[in-house]
Amino acid sequence: MDLISYLHTNEDLRVPIIDLAPYLRGEPNSLEQTASALRSASEDLGFYFLTNHNIDASLIDRMFVQSKRFHDLPLEKKLAIKVVNKVVGYLPQGGQTQRTSIYGKSSHPDTSASYYIRKEYASDHPDRLSNKSWIFDNQWISDLPGFKETVLEYFEAMERLVCHLLKIQCRALNLAENYLNLHDAFNPPVYNLRLLHYPPRDKTLDGQFGIGPHTDYGYLTLLAQGDVPGLEILNKKNQWIDVPVLKDCLLINNADLCSRWTNDKFRSAPHRVINKTGETRYSIPFFVAPRSDVNLECFDSCYSDADPPKYKPITAGEYFAAINQNNYDVLKK
Repeated sequence: MDLISYLHTNEDLRVPIIDLAPYLRGEPNSLEQTASALRSASEDLGFYFLTNHNIDASLIDRMFVQSKRFHDLPLEKKLAIKVVNKVVGYLPQGGQTQRTSIYGKSSHPDTSASYYIRKEYASDHPDRLSNKSWIFDNQWISDLPGFKETVLEYFEAMERLVCHLLKIQCRALNLAENYLNLHDAFNPPVYNLRLLHYPPRDKTLDGQFGIGPHTDYGYLTLLAQGDVPGLEILNKKNQWIDVPVLKDCLLINNADLCSRWTNDKFRSAPHRVINKTGETRYSIPFFVAPRSDVNLECFDSCYSDADPPKYKPITAGEYFAAINQNNYDVLKK
């Protein structure tokens, strides 16, 4: 059973497509076969489409409706919940510049605008009462009926999918089946949902992007792309390749801490967004990161005497701090 396919015949331009249906149905050998497909995609491009992922298409559609509702609000309403000292709330156009990237120069701030939402914890949750570092206070808009409810429904669905992906990664990395799901770094995982809005390309300057060239900083990203293309990935031959929009597929990519943790066996691929169309573009990435206080040491299965660990142990908190201060202009004020 072949669970990986491609749209493009040119190997340099291909983004893998992995079918999750056999694994979710519990078919014999499907975990091993899905893990093999995931391993191949992660070691090569570092991005892959996921089809038959069990996230209801109508829920994803409703999320894009809610994202548009938010971004259509008057600017003064959005600025009332502007990002201040943590990346939670509204980030207006010009609030981010990819200064730390080594994959291409951003000469101007990114043109995209974003709304960041973190996992909700009840007021009496033990982690909130203990002031854990992964607890954030979301900034909700009060006059968008149904918005919060849809976002929280989406969070729950994506969390279930993340648990599956971590299990498949364990098999792909020759780790115990639930090693990652039970690891302190993912108890709990740190989630960040970003509702992105990109204006048409004709409003940008030379050297300006919707989002400039970068790698994601966390562990894993699950992206709902919307209907308008614009994402480009840098492959191993230093070619920027266009990513198609595939209906009912999510686009998954490894991020920096995944790459470090696996000794660069799983690639954290540079990518950027250039909205070349005359249309407004929306996308919804769901970021997965380890807890900020857990040291990440190279997995035992990812190094040997001949291939020793390339990186010193680091916490997600340490890794994120310098990047955020450099890239998010609103955090400097």
